Amino acid sequence: MDYSDPDQSEKWTNNVPGGDFQTVVSKAGKRVFPAVVYIRVVRSDLADGKASNQVVSGSGVVITPQGEVLTNYHVIDKALEIRCLLNDGSARTATLIGSDKEIDLALLRLDSTPEEGELNVPAAELSHSKTLQEGSFVMAMGAPWGLNRSVSIGIISCGSRYLPDNSQYTLWYQTDAAILPGNSGGPLVDTEGNVVGINTLGASVVGSLGFTLPATTILDVLPRLREYGQVNWAWFGLQLQPLRDFDRNIYFNYPDGVIVSGTDPGSPARKAGFLPNDRIVAMDGQKVTVHTIEEMPDFRRKLGLLPFGVPVSFTIVRNGETQEITVAPTPKGEIEGDELACPRWGLTFKAINRFDTPEHYFYRENGVYIFGVA
Repeated sequence: MDYSDPDQSEKWTNNVPGGDFQTVVSKAGKRVFPAVVYIRVVRSDLADGKASNQVVSGSGVVITPQGEVLTNYHVIDKALEIRCLLNDGSARTATLIGSDKEIDLALLRLDSTPEEGELNVPAAELSHSKTLQEGSFVMAMGAPWGLNRSVSIGIISCGSRYLPDNSQYTLWYQTDAAILPGNSGGPLVDTEGNVVGINTLGASVVGSLGFTLPATTILDVLPRLREYGQVNWAWFGLQLQPLRDFDRNIYFNYPDGVIVSGTDPGSPARKAGFLPNDRIVAMDGQKVTVHTIEEMPDFRRKLGLLPFGVPVSFTIVRNGETQEITVAPTPKGEIEGDELACPRWGLTFKAINRFDTPEHYFYRENGVYIFGVA
């Protein structure tokens, strides 16, 4: 959109709080743009059966004056070197503090010299707002196709999109603001100049279809990224189903609860005695209700952020009778196996992992498989 075009600007004026559209965009941009960084990563790649290096790029946003930067996991995955270009034109290397593949999030820290001491760089603020409404104006900032300092404008198309293939722990904002390759890790900004999410997915081939990780989810997991270097979700091994499952055309005529559809082999839930068709109605005395699939990620995130090894009391209904099952979660641990290159053989191997390669794990819980052939 051409911001200087009065005809285009006028179309937005009446719907944007705080004045005319051009003024709102300018104010929001001034608050966040100084905190947007362009990221270039040298990473290891073993997919072709040999060890090689790739250079990839993405975006990020500084969230503390001390130089903490949020970006996507897939931007820094297997990084050997991370360099960030700041708004003032200076370049800095960055250190990975923590990352999580499950929600595609990473936290970096800009490096400083001993002479500089603690950094004091422009930072943006994460929004604590629970939801954005459909139709709310937003701006996607970042470096699409490596073009530093770019902004696209659109609306929230859906405020609670469930993408089960991408994460079981969060809903996503869907927006028609253009999110192109290189925008990954950049901020989605509201008209008040607050960061409402981190841009993660885009599908420009089918029109403007982008998805953003909400700031509320990020705020939930940031303490674990800082403490553990990963979210390291608590794991019960519960397979769950909502009361109204449209995809499977299964509907349960219950006023509350969530249905246990199964348990993972060797999981704490199976060892504790959970059975298919159990209905969980409370957790540590707090009522549990998951009516639709869109309500499932919030419940799974609550389970996943529980402390390890601390027993949790579940109230269940089985065959019309109420029972209590107590089970302590274990750390979920790594969700992807380590990789190894064997150049003399022209092969790369990857460790079997129950979450990443369940088809291999079913036959062999430990071991490796051929990842690539040169």
